[in-house]
Amino acid sequence: MIIPDLEALARDCWAGTHWHDTFPREIDQVAPLKLPLVIAKQSSINAQAARDWLQRRGMVVSLPHDQRDLHGCLVAHCGRGFIFVSATDSSEEQRLTIAHEVAHFFVDYLLPRQQVIQVLGAQMAAVLDGLRPPTPAERAAAILSHVRLGAHVHLLPRPGIEADDEMRVVHAEDRADRLALELVAPRACVHDVLDDLAARQPLTPEAARTALAIHFGLPAYVFHDTIQDMVRRSPPSFVEDLLAGLRQQR
Repeated sequence: MIIPDLEALARDCWAGTHWHDTFPREIDQVAPLKLPLVIAKQSSINAQAARDWLQRRGMVVSLPHDQRDLHGCLVAHCGRGFIFVSATDSSEEQRLTIAHEVAHFFVDYLLPRQQVIQVLGAQMAAVLDGLRPPTPAERAAAILSHVRLGAHVHLLPRPGIEADDEMRVVHAEDRADRLALELVAPRACVHDVLDDLAARQPLTPEAARTALAIHFGLPAYVFHDTIQDMVRRSPPSFVEDLLAGLRQQR
C-alpha cells in the first residue's frame, strides 16, 4: 500500500469547510460531510452494542466477541464506516476518539480499498467486501497482500485494559494517533500556540500541555509525547525553556 502523507490527508479533510481555522475543531460534524461515515454516540460502547445497533438497521457484520468497555469502535464495510463513541466520556475525550477512528477509517480501510480498485478494477469491490473469494490471479496481486478482506473492525479500549501489542498493530495505532492529532491539533498550529504562550510567560511542560488542551479541546495527556518529540526535532527557539522543564521530569 502507498504510504499516505498524513498532513496532506488532514488538510484535505478540512479544505472547503468553515472549520479549517477554528479550534476546537468539530470533527464529529465535518467527518460525515467529507467521508462516507456515520457517527453514533451511545451511553455504553462495546462490540455487542455496535453489533446490535447495526442489526437494528438491517446490517449484519461479524464483530469480535469482545465485552470490553470501549472509548469507541469503528466498523467499516462496503465502502462505508460507522464510528461508535461513548457519550458518557468528556467532550475532549470524544473528540479524540472520533479523530482516532476517522484516522483508522482513512488509512486502514478507505485508502487501501481505493488503491486496490484503482489498480485492479471496480470488480474488486466484491472481493474487498467479502462477497466473493478472490481468483488465484487476484490473490497473486501483491497489492492484496496488504489489504484485509471483508469488514474492518477497530476497537478502542479504555486505558488499563489489555491491548494487542503485535508490532503490526502497534504501527497501525501509532499512525492513527499521528493522523488523529493532525486532524484536530495540526502540528503547525501547535507550534503557533506554544510560540504565543512562550511570548507571554515562562514555558513549562505543564503550562504547555494545559494551553494546548484548552485551545484544541483535547485531553492534556495526548500532548505529552508531542511536546517531547518537538523538543527532540525542533531547532532552539521557544523550546529551550521547555527542554529544561522536560529534563527535570525525566
